[in-house]
Amino acid sequence: MAEGVFKIAIIGAGGISNAHIGASKASNGRVQVVAVVDPVEESRNRVATDTGAAAFDSVLAMLAACKAGQLAVDGAVICTPPSIRLKIVEACLKAKLPILMEKPAAHVLGDAKKLASMAAKAKKVPAFVAYCHRFAVPVAAMKQMVGSGKIGRLVRFENAFACDLPGHETKWFSDPKKAGGGAFLDMGSHSLDLFHFIVGPAKVLGSAFDFKWKKRTETAGTVLLRGKKKGGPNVPAGVAGVILSGWAESSRFTLTLVGDQGSLFYDYEKPNEMIFKDLLGKAEVHEVPSHDTRFLHQLVAFADAVQNKAKTSLATFADGLAAAELNAKAAKMG
Repeated sequence: MAEGVFKIAIIGAGGISNAHIGASKASNGRVQVVAVVDPVEESRNRVATDTGAAAFDSVLAMLAACKAGQLAVDGAVICTPPSIRLKIVEACLKAKLPILMEKPAAHVLGDAKKLASMAAKAKKVPAFVAYCHRFAVPVAAMKQMVGSGKIGRLVRFENAFACDLPGHETKWFSDPKKAGGGAFLDMGSHSLDLFHFIVGPAKVLGSAFDFKWKKRTETAGTVLLRGKKKGGPNVPAGVAGVILSGWAESSRFTLTLVGDQGSLFYDYEKPNEMIFKDLLGKAEVHEVPSHDTRFLHQLVAFADAVQNKAKTSLATFADGLAAAELNAKAAKMG
């Protein structure tokens, strides 16, 4: 299919679907939501009214409409809870419908392995995990600056994604059976993938989890990683990674890359500036585009990967499995 309007189905009309819908609206017609699937009538009708999409109560009903020629869909954006994705992904792959699936890949390692196996067998069907921070422009700029030698040899990766989310205490997000993990699986999976994206494959050296809510998942995770092999230029084997994740603490969304000749720092709450600091502490403030276009860039990259077979930074299902394996190890140690 030549480049043009890329038509997507939103599967799961919960909160995260709004980010993808907003990205489609910001794409200047490049991406269009043409279908929405959700078993809850009120939820699917809300999206249908907002976007003009056709509404379905099941994936099979949506795929049947496609097969009958009543609907044309180029890709599916899966926004369901991770515990119910296996059959959805299986159906989409069987119908040869490309997938962009929200993170984490799965709520348990076993399901992540099954998903990666499914995607590997369906080689001709593009399938990706929506690790959107790969598409934050400041993150890409920091990675490029490391490669150029701006901070010398990379020594340490530091990432904190944490805030206060008291409402999660009673939602499925903190239900061990439905979610499989809490703050670290939710926010820390982004951090694990960012380490993979910037540094490369990792192993977990240690972790400490905290549980504020009784009989619920962890509300804080502190994890230490080490890079397993040499990454790109100026990224040696053995780079340390420190990940801080939280659902019950003060807001912090920061990424720091520390080298032996300086450091780079980005605060998501100061979205248009990135700071380089030399060894003497002298700071340079670099103006950068905000991270808040990351869903847009990710969705357009999905369209380009499917329609044009473009080279992409999108995370594969194998990348999703790599993050799941690290998460399982950290949870066991924490």
